[in-house]
Amino acid sequence: MALPNHLIIVCCHGIWTGGPSNGTNEDEWLIADFQRGETDTFIEHIKAGIRCLAQDYDNAVLAFSGGPTRKETALSEAQSYANIASNHGYFNLINSSQDLVNSSKILIEDRALDSYHNVLFSFTLFYARFHTWPAFLTIVSHAFKKFRLIDGHCAAIGFPLEKTAFVGIDPPGMASGENEDAIKGVGQAVDDWTADPHGRGEKLAGKRAKRNPWGVWQGVFEEKVGKDDSTMGKLVTEGVGEKETLVEDAPRPWQ
Repeated sequence: MALPNHLIIVCCHGIWTGGPSNGTNEDEWLIADFQRGETDTFIEHIKAGIRCLAQDYDNAVLAFSGGPTRKETALSEAQSYANIASNHGYFNLINSSQDLVNSSKILIEDRALDSYHNVLFSFTLFYARFHTWPAFLTIVSHAFKKFRLIDGHCAAIGFPLEKTAFVGIDPPGMASGENEDAIKGVGQAVDDWTADPHGRGEKLAGKRAKRNPWGVWQGVFEEKVGKDDSTMGKLVTEGVGEKETLVEDAPRPWQ
């Protein structure tokens, strides 16, 4: 079987803890207060990711991306999304009798604590699994995060924007402008990431630390991946351990 060349990333935003509704009851979720009313949108993100995988099944893999961000459970956002997908039979969007969660078609990226690392850690997990870099990228998230994810994070990481697709599905109230606090937060987040494209500064790094109650490893690659050209795929970094980051102007192996 040919190696995959298309990475689909579903950015996760909450943790489904399990329950008889398989995620349709918001009470089964661990979410922030400002996310009330959004869990149906999270399920739509899952469906969109699976739909993208079905459309390019021979070439693509789907990564659910999000760490264990709540002290109440060590379950990661990514694993909880994958559990929903499996429990719903992948919403009958893929004609497959196999458990995709336990196959190489679905990756559980369970370290990311913000949107930049949804992208970066999904990339490095893809390489750790397949020893090649993706040639094409699709990101599924809130529509209002498109500029931050594409023009911000993908540009900072150095992935070609012409080979990047975006599927955006917003929660209720965003398109109409009803959710003024959320809209204000969107602008602030763009400003923060524009000033600090790799999230190294005190403000963005501090937010990650608060979202990491389980002390999840935050190095560029998984902790067990050694730092040499063969395991890192010629990705140029600087720093040691969890302080490791991408070198700003270095050539990227996928360019």
